[in-house]
Amino acid sequence: MTYMSRDRAQKWVTRIYNWEMLPANAGVNYFIDWDDFRASFQKEFFPLHAEAVATNALEGTAYFQGTWNVDDYLDEFRDLVSASGYTSPKTIVVKFRRGLDPKIGDVVATMAANRPNDLNLEAWFEAAVRIDQAHATNAAFRASIQPRLAVPEVISTELLLPPREIVEEPLATP
Repeated sequence: MTYMSRDRAQKWVTRIYNWEMLPANAGVNYFIDWDDFRASFQKEFFPLHAEAVATNALEGTAYFQGTWNVDDYLDEFRDLVSASGYTSPKTIVVKFRRGLDPKIGDVVATMAANRPNDLNLEAWFEAAVRIDQAHATNAAFRASIQPRLAVPEVISTELLLPPREIVEEPLATP
């Protein structure tokens, strides 16, 4: 419980330590065993209706990838699916694709070869990670050559010279 040193966790641990410090509780552990700790922890920190909360999140847009990389989005998405109780592969793929960055989802969905089947969750997850990594690699490549491409514009030397006086010369007659 030493890792629980902030916010609600800190307050919960403090209440437990305070209970254990009471003379009436000397030598008595607050938790009987691991199962008792786990049950108390879940009661304190898990929402009462975790399935409904996860389902509502998947029906909204708050879970969308946004600025996350695909790995972080995938971790959060898998947690929501697990908590929601969704089991239909097609539904899960649709939710995943809906929340995925369109630049990545469009590439996966329009792959000419090896496009993942809409019932194969892991294939969609793997393809999205591969595309995200390819985009990151390409961006790093482009950034490494960018300075060479940024050649200053050539300015006409005529613009740098002081203005000349225009002298009209008579036309030569034959």
